[in-house]
Amino acid sequence: MRRFGSATPLLAALLSLLAAVTAGAQGVIKLPIVAEITGGGASVGAMWRDAVNLAVEDINKKGGILGMKLETAVQDTQTDPPTSVAVMRRVLNDKPFAIFGTVYSSSTVANMDIAKQAGIPQFTGSESVIITQKGNDNIFLTSFGQDVGMAKFVRWLVDDVKAEKIALIWVNNAFGKGGHDMFVQFLKERGKTPVVDISTEVQQADFTPELTKVRASGATHVMVYNHEEENARFMIQLRKIGLTVEPVGETTLCAQTTITPGGAAVNGAKCHVGLTAGSPIPLMVDMNRRFQEKYNRVPDHNAFKGYIGVHMLKAAVQRVGSWDQAKVRACLHNNLFTASEEPGLLMDVYVNEKGSLDRPSFIVEVKDQKSVVAKTVGMLGGPYNVRPCK
Repeated sequence: MRRFGSATPLLAALLSLLAAVTAGAQGVIKLPIVAEITGGGASVGAMWRDAVNLAVEDINKKGGILGMKLETAVQDTQTDPPTSVAVMRRVLNDKPFAIFGTVYSSSTVANMDIAKQAGIPQFTGSESVIITQKGNDNIFLTSFGQDVGMAKFVRWLVDDVKAEKIALIWVNNAFGKGGHDMFVQFLKERGKTPVVDISTEVQQADFTPELTKVRASGATHVMVYNHEEENARFMIQLRKIGLTVEPVGETTLCAQTTITPGGAAVNGAKCHVGLTAGSPIPLMVDMNRRFQEKYNRVPDHNAFKGYIGVHMLKAAVQRVGSWDQAKVRACLHNNLFTASEEPGLLMDVYVNEKGSLDRPSFIVEVKDQKSVVAKTVGMLGGPYNVRPCK
């Protein structure tokens, strides 16, 4: 067993070298997109796919990265964790340099070890703290982990909103469980607990029992933490029964992929969000405009994550100065990458030792079916330092 274990780092290094040699021989860098193209997460996966492709198109127009052009190919997980595992194994046959996906946390938890064993860096749109708790140095979030996002959200909810009676609605999967645990933990640190704590199911259609419990609890605010399609259904039903409670959320409640199917029912929702099309930051305004021109729809946070993820890879490769997977992985830990260095990052971003991020974020309110920024929130930690990688 000891001999096998000692060979593992050598095998990973050889795989990294082979990928670099293969890429050089072919003249392109392969970056497969593994995403939820069909199934319950289709709207989310489409945003991720289109933004990754937009980023690759932008980079290739400017000559690629270190003279190498990028190439994507889309693989559908059907929003199913076991299928995502099979897809991940399949894309590794093409010896990619890095993989972009998955977005749903349940799938990422299921497939992330496969990419790690192959030594292929994985950029994910997932946010569950369960992912970063596994100690996988091969995976990189393109958004906040829930430990950062929920810390910012609870601080705003308690200090600014001054919410007292908070009902908690959360989806019972890896995404929802991680967010639930972080929310309850940070709320407890401030001397509060939810007045009612209710789990829901993926693709749930009827929320009457949950809304009945919220009403009976006397809650003044309801924290809604489902996936986007379920959020839309929840909000439509909440408005239909005339429940006078203020809906608040961390990112997904105020996402465009919630607002579009939820319509006017989502108006009035307030959220902490990491990324939004309503951002006043000039680089984000420009990306929002170009995404709408190309795809004829407003990008949500998953689109921004996909776009930024490709530019995280670009920034690290350029700082390393070569297409070396091991060095790129190392560069992407405990390091600050700035938008002045790489504008495609849209904002300065710090990647910690777990592959999770810290960066500025926003408080938004949905008005006229658009997320309107009410406040910009600074990084949770820092100050951070730029670390050279050569």
